[in-house]
Amino acid sequence: MELIAELTVEMALFSKARPRVTSRGTFMPAEYKKKQKEMLRQVQEQYKGAPLEGPLRVEIDVYGEGRADGDNIIGALFDSVNGVVWKDDRVSIIPQLEVKWTKAPKAESKWVIRVWLLDCDHEPLF
Repeated sequence: MELIAELTVEMALFSKARPRVTSRGTFMPAEYKKKQKEMLRQVQEQYKGAPLEGPLRVEIDVYGEGRADGDNIIGALFDSVNGVVWKDDRVSIIPQLEVKWTKAPKAESKWVIRVWLLDCDHEPLF
């Protein structure tokens, strides 16, 4: 296994949003898009490489209040950096994922993301 990137995003934890459906169409909430944009900005300041094709192991250490569901925290991160840090977030590209949460005051919230290139090949599931 080779560590490819270690990224730190200094911002409060947030959850993946659900699309809003109205008579004028479907959209993502503006606040969610704003948080995604900030996360992407911080990641792009630190990661200058091409999107990785895997197989990858992604480790996410989050520090914050802990009001969000783990799967929604992962979803928010993956939505924000998909196509930038990795080519796609399919399980065939990211077959290993670990998330660790540590309680911290909102002012000390952060996301630490480590991306490892795995030595083994994984067959695509689909």
